[in-house]
Amino acid sequence: MAAQEDDREALDTLKTAPAASGRDSPKLPPMLVRLVCAEDLRPPPERHWLDGVDEVRILRGRPAAVRREGKTLTLTLEDAYASGRHALLRRAEGGFLVSDEGSTNGTLVDGRPLAEGEQRLVRSGLLEVGHTFFHLRTEVHGAREAPAAEDGGEPLTLNPEFSLGLASAGRLVRRAHDLLITGPSGAGKEVVARWLHALSGRSGPLVAVNCAAVPEHLLEDELFGHVKGAFSGAMSDRQGLLRAAHQGTLLLDEIGDMPAPLQAKLLRVIEDRRVRPVGSEHEVQVDLLVIAATHRDLRTLVAEGRFREDLLARLGLLPLDIPALSDRREDLGLLLRRMLRDVPGGLERVRFELDALRMLLMHDWPLNVRELRRAVLASVDLARADDAEPIVVGPRHLPMAVFPRPSPGPGPALTPADAELRERLVTLLAEHRGNVAAVARAMGKPRTQVQRLMARLGLQRTGV
Repeated sequence: MAAQEDDREALDTLKTAPAASGRDSPKLPPMLVRLVCAEDLRPPPERHWLDGVDEVRILRGRPAAVRREGKTLTLTLEDAYASGRHALLRRAEGGFLVSDEGSTNGTLVDGRPLAEGEQRLVRSGLLEVGHTFFHLRTEVHGAREAPAAEDGGEPLTLNPEFSLGLASAGRLVRRAHDLLITGPSGAGKEVVARWLHALSGRSGPLVAVNCAAVPEHLLEDELFGHVKGAFSGAMSDRQGLLRAAHQGTLLLDEIGDMPAPLQAKLLRVIEDRRVRPVGSEHEVQVDLLVIAATHRDLRTLVAEGRFREDLLARLGLLPLDIPALSDRREDLGLLLRRMLRDVPGGLERVRFELDALRMLLMHDWPLNVRELRRAVLASVDLARADDAEPIVVGPRHLPMAVFPRPSPGPGPALTPADAELRERLVTLLAEHRGNVAAVARAMGKPRTQVQRLMARLGLQRTGV
């Protein structure tokens, strides 16, 4: 009777609960994240909260340092391509005004160079100072503390909204509450599940199954196992994944694709923590944490009669939603470094040409972290084939999908000379696959001058 009352209460709460939103969480001050330097990937990313800061100065110096004096924050970079006085950020209505301080190599905002004397208002954007990239955000909600990764090293995320969700999920799994993880495909749901399993302190293994990848007629046997003789071909007992996860965690990926009959049997397991193998008359007690994951909207599936409402109530009362990568750009430096650790000596041996790194950081990554990982590792392998040390990843090594598209619209009218110059730039950019440095060499001009020409002529990104 108590379990039924709990079910009814959970269902009522689920029906009336508002959709999760980052804007519903605590408001935080603006933040500036140093993502990565193209020349040296070893320094970890840094996040700076700008509460009480009216001015940020970014300059070159040695050693790298962070200094706060009154309302001024000074960031000193060990970046040979930055200048002694490089960029200035001043708080303004609705954001920060970003200007270049007469640097040698210029300051870029979202790939566009700042003109001399220009002050550009930025609410959220990618800043480029020398060969170092920053991400500025002024509208921030969530948790101020960043959760530590499973290995205790760099944070799992620097995104405050995601951090808040992870903190809540961590409290739940430590108290043995089952959990639902939602988010788009490729966003890293299994990585988060492994982090939560480690956080739970459970002594057993993490056992994962993709419900969409196993044929419906085999999924029950995969999960529940069977006894010898249960059906033709059952020559011996099979434990099944539910019992294999005893004292550990079972990850049910893509649970939205689980057939309805199995949803009912899974609900019984979650309620009673007992498993009946196929063909058996006896139930077996199991101690496990269940983490389900899906990219589907389960509430919509419930409304369509394709997912059990009571199962959603058991798993999804306080779901953890993983943001798309395009909504957590402050994590790009962390993710890039994490991926390069899978390359022998990656952080020490790999470098990026400036244009290539800019493309990676500005791309929308519609297929999320999985797409970024494949692009980075494939590009490093292609660059390794050049048989040079260090391994330098350039635009020619990147997949064509990351090359920026031309800006829409005809733009302002050009003089015949400018139209001819623009056409030459378009041709050279296509020929050199967006490598501005190579275009500059072909034209016999400094790279910064070519960047300014591109901005003036409506070619505001590194490729066409």
